[in-house]
Amino acid sequence: MIMTGIGSGIDYESMISAIIAAERAPKDSQLNRQEAANKNEIEALKEIQNTINSFRDTVEDLGSKRELEKLKAILSNEDFLSVAVDANAVAGEYAFDVKRLATAQRDQLFKASADATFTQGVIKFGDAGKEITVDIADLQTKLVAAQDTKTQELTDSQLDAVAKKHGYDLTVPAEKAEAEKALTDPTHEHYDKDRHDSYQSRLDAIATEKMRLQTDGVKLDEIQKAINTDPNNDSVKATLVRSGDGVGIVLNASDTGIDNKIGPVSVTGLTANNNTVDLTKPENGQRNLQAAQDAEVMFGSMTLTSASNKMENAIDGMTLNLKAVGAVNVKVEADLSGVKDTVKSFVDEYNKIIETVNTYTKSSEDGAAALSGNASVRSMVSRLRGVISDEYGASTFSTLSQLGITTNRKGVLEIDNKKLDKAIEDDFEQVANLFVGTDTQPGMMDKMLVVLDDYHKNGGIYDQRTDQLEYNNKTLKKDREQLDERMKAKTITLRDYYARMDSKIANMNQTQSMLIGMLS
Repeated sequence: MIMTGIGSGIDYESMISAIIAAERAPKDSQLNRQEAANKNEIEALKEIQNTINSFRDTVEDLGSKRELEKLKAILSNEDFLSVAVDANAVAGEYAFDVKRLATAQRDQLFKASADATFTQGVIKFGDAGKEITVDIADLQTKLVAAQDTKTQELTDSQLDAVAKKHGYDLTVPAEKAEAEKALTDPTHEHYDKDRHDSYQSRLDAIATEKMRLQTDGVKLDEIQKAINTDPNNDSVKATLVRSGDGVGIVLNASDTGIDNKIGPVSVTGLTANNNTVDLTKPENGQRNLQAAQDAEVMFGSMTLTSASNKMENAIDGMTLNLKAVGAVNVKVEADLSGVKDTVKSFVDEYNKIIETVNTYTKSSEDGAAALSGNASVRSMVSRLRGVISDEYGASTFSTLSQLGITTNRKGVLEIDNKKLDKAIEDDFEQVANLFVGTDTQPGMMDKMLVVLDDYHKNGGIYDQRTDQLEYNNKTLKKDREQLDERMKAKTITLRDYYARMDSKIANMNQTQSMLIGMLS
């Protein structure tokens, strides 16, 4: 009910709205401030959490000595092979002589003219017990039968479409007959010429294909497909190779090496139509184009062999990718630039944490930052800085500053590149020890991980605080709902109060009017 003030002429509704607004304003303001503060703190904590997660990944990598013991391979000639090395490799010089590359068996079945078709012939390949056979006469029969299947499938699909459109039940013979007439009989009430013409055109195409198969035989690409789709063939692929006056069907082993060879290959009883290539010539018949062989590399007087041209761990920590026959010298040495990049990544990720913390903790003229005065953030930064500035007995470089890495006035790390380069070049092992530690003494990354685990992992300090803030906002939402209910009740009470007042004023006005009328 809206208070209109009919008896008094007073706008009670405006008065009620003003009273309610004045009463709820302080609580509204308090709830808004707290919700905004909680939201801002959640966003800030998540942002810091993201930088911590990224930093921890870097610290974890750096805590593995392999990251600081990166090696690289320098080759005298990159034409013959490439080399990938990992931390298991041993620095030194190596001489390799690639004697031969691994190859896959490749055989031509036969070569014919592009338009040739075939009605007879048997193709066999593979070792005994695993032999694949393609009988062209059988293939021809299957493909002809497939055209009959296509015809039936096309008719069924067309009848189904007619039945759905006009409500025929194809399981009832009489209604199926009606559907067939609707599809093909021009006199039928549901006949559609465009539909019938499309259907007939597709039937004619299938019939033409069937006639071609029955009269001329199968084409080269149909033989190719039969080989490639044979359910027992999982290691040989047929390709069509066009050259000169014809097209050859070529078998290719899927993998290189002697163990992956195709095995014996034979083609017998081939009968061709529309062929202009002389199948009796050796170059047009079945012949081996490439034998299967393993790769062979001389390492001194030792012979290294592999079924593929990628020799993995033939020598610990080294993978050879063979390219061509030839000799090459390989020098394996420390990748100093890679180590510096790893250290620089550590510095960059640490600085992101500090810069993000600074963004959310330093107040400005606009007001306090979201994490201004936050004890957990201050504690985290203090602990991180403690790890950074600590001294470590695992290395002769006991502090980061001895590597040229120092903290500036803003709390972020800076790198003296000349000093870092010299430290890495002069004593690479001790640089690694500072970060990674030794068997008896921890390195910087060990202590850093202890700190980060309190903040990084699920259920850590920031996760707990974020959960608490989200719970607080749910409570604030309930407080707001309760405030709404109280204000609704207050509004009803005020309207009732002013309604009674308005009624009394109306009565008084009525009495006044009556008295005035009696006196006049």
